Amino acid sequence: MNNVSGYFKKQTNFLLSATQPRQYPNVVFPEISFIGRSNVGKSSLINAIFMKKLAHTSNTPGKTRQINFFNHGDSLMVADLPGYGFAKISQSEAYKISDLVSQYLRTRENLKKIFVLIDNTLGPKKIDIEMIESMRDIKEKIFICYTKSDKKIKEKSAFSKELEKFDHLIVSSKTNSNIFDVQKKILEIL
Repeated sequence: MNNVSGYFKKQTNFLLSATQPRQYPNVVFPEISFIGRSNVGKSSLINAIFMKKLAHTSNTPGKTRQINFFNHGDSLMVADLPGYGFAKISQSEAYKISDLVSQYLRTRENLKKIFVLIDNTLGPKKIDIEMIESMRDIKEKIFICYTKSDKKIKEKSAFSKELEKFDHLIVSSKTNSNIFDVQKKILEIL
C-alpha cells in the first residue's frame, strides 16, 4: 500500500494545453487519459487519484476545451480530455473539440489506458455508448469508472448491459471510495 500512495505523492506538474496534435508533448513514458460527459466529475477524480489539485473543477460543465497534459514524476503523462456532450458551445466548436479528441485517441502511441467516466447516478447514456464505440479499435485500453458513488442513483440506464464486458470500478472522489484501486490500475501500466 505504501508503494502505491508513495507513487501518487510524487510531484505532478501541468505541462501544457493542446488544441492541435503538433502541440502534444513529446515524451517516452506511458500516458493515461481521462474522458467523460460534461459534469461527470472528471476533474475531481483526477485530483483524488493524484492527491492534489491538478485539474480545475467548475460548476459550469464543459469548461475543458483543450487537452491538458500533466507530467507525473517524470514517469507518467496524464491527459485530461474535454468532456463530450458539450454544454453551451456552438456546433462548430463542438465538432472542433470532437475532432481533437478523436485524433488524440487514434494517434497517441504511448497512450496505455483510457479511463472513461460515467455518472453512476444516471448510468451510461447513448452518447457514452457512442464514444466507446468510436474507440473500438483501441477498446483494450478502456477502463470504466462509474463516478459519484456517494450519491443516490437517479435513474436506471437502458445501456448498462452494453458495458458489462469492460473492466470497471464504481468510485467516489468525495469519499475516496475505490480511488486506491484506480491508483493500482494505473501502476499496472508502468
